[in-house]
Amino acid sequence: MPENIENSVKSELEIIWAAHKKHGLGINNSGRMKLYTIAEKEPMRAAVEGFEFWFNESETEKAAAEVAKHYNNGKLPNTPLLLNPVIHDESGKPIGSGIAWATIIAKGIAKLSGYEQKRLNEINVASDFIHRGEVKHAGLKVIAFVEKPLKPGELEPEIKALYDLCNIESEEYYHHYMFSGISYLTKNGLFLHPDFSALVPNHQTPTANHQQILDAARCWNSYDRHQTLYERFGIDVNDIERNLKYFNLCARNFDFFYATGPQRKGADETFDFVVDGLIPRGTVTVLAGAGGTGKSSIAHELCVKAAIDYEPGETPDLWLGQKIRTDNTKGICVYFSGEDGPAVINARGELFDPEHRANRLMFQRTEFRDREETLPEFMARLASMPDVSIMVIDPARKYLEGDENDSEVVSNFFEAIEEFAIKKNCAMIIVHHLEKSANPRSAREILDLLRGSQVFIDRARVVLGLYRDGPYTIVGLAKCNIPPNLGMVTEERVFARDPKTLQLIWLPGEKGVRRTTLSEEELEQLKAEAELKEAKENRNK
Repeated sequence: MPENIENSVKSELEIIWAAHKKHGLGINNSGRMKLYTIAEKEPMRAAVEGFEFWFNESETEKAAAEVAKHYNNGKLPNTPLLLNPVIHDESGKPIGSGIAWATIIAKGIAKLSGYEQKRLNEINVASDFIHRGEVKHAGLKVIAFVEKPLKPGELEPEIKALYDLCNIESEEYYHHYMFSGISYLTKNGLFLHPDFSALVPNHQTPTANHQQILDAARCWNSYDRHQTLYERFGIDVNDIERNLKYFNLCARNFDFFYATGPQRKGADETFDFVVDGLIPRGTVTVLAGAGGTGKSSIAHELCVKAAIDYEPGETPDLWLGQKIRTDNTKGICVYFSGEDGPAVINARGELFDPEHRANRLMFQRTEFRDREETLPEFMARLASMPDVSIMVIDPARKYLEGDENDSEVVSNFFEAIEEFAIKKNCAMIIVHHLEKSANPRSAREILDLLRGSQVFIDRARVVLGLYRDGPYTIVGLAKCNIPPNLGMVTEERVFARDPKTLQLIWLPGEKGVRRTTLSEEELEQLKAEAELKEAKENRNK
């Protein structure tokens, strides 16, 4: 909080006056703004209710002093004054504004997703976090310095558009303007935006386009506030009907939709793996299986092998019988371990990497349910690393912001990890459990036994399933929408687990393969039999 409230408020007001004067508003003291409090105790509480103080530019210092006087250095009871930034004439009639604003308060257990500022930044709208006590991400202070003056009739739709783009229920608060450096007591807690300069570093005010803000909000709402759709379609309102047509024809199923339309053009040209035939780059793979199948061990093993800098001519051991593409694993390998602590991680590491060569392996024990930082925000920080080859999140339920059966919760989770996977062309591996007492007899059955929302299946490009068969572990594709001609492994493989090294050893020859599809020879025989039958029927006609 600034040491001198009066100077802080004065500086904030001067920047707002400058935004107005840029558009010819309030020049030569020709217009006024208003300090006020609401006329009731909720939602903003004040010792003096229904207070008003009008001032022109030359009276800015008086206004700042008035704010400081009523604030009483933060000591209760006090009256934190709000600002109506709209320029009014002497009769109190609104003339216009050089800014639009929104105050976003995360009430109760609501949390920011991490995408709010991204959406605002993309349209040149300034924003910074509002605090509630020790919680640093309890809301947003939002200001759009518009490129043309907003008439009174244009202002409310603009403010509502900024509010909608933030996607946090804040109905009672969003249209009020809160000064920075002042704590506001509300029915939902004590909120503070600490420093106005964080919004406008070096007094640089980004110029936002009025119509672009409205278009962005319209598209955001039209696409049901799905971040993935919003990013993919953009903010051209002329495309809304066409874009939604195809999404609706795909039963609003993301998995179907991603395979539809011209957006897919060129995707296969850049398709690549970090593990040939099993783990693709730039997308999400779910590694699913019942307890005891070794999911965490094999995920850890992959990260270790991929994080070693091999000597020329040296190649890593195979992983599940397949080659690790060292040309695609030159970056950091991130392992989120939500269940196993340092003792287990270090013990496994000694088995997989006894020479301690995996210098590009990063472990994270971060959980986000009780943290100020959300998973998308943390992902945004991790994305600052120039190269991330593999990221493992083990298990998914430890990193969800809510119930794993809630489709919205799981969708938000997938939006964050998909964006990271695409942006960094990273292999994203999500370890996920099956229902209790699940006993699949094939990899395909695993899809019916996955815990939680259907979204885990819909949004993953690949689901790699593990199940037990006596002393053996069987691994196969439960789901794959990648063409087999790109090299995906199609059969189930049989492995024996080495208890000393925790590695899965692929059984040799036919013992190590379980065919789940017909061989090429069998398919050719079926085709020949069908053609022979058709020819015979034609002769009999």
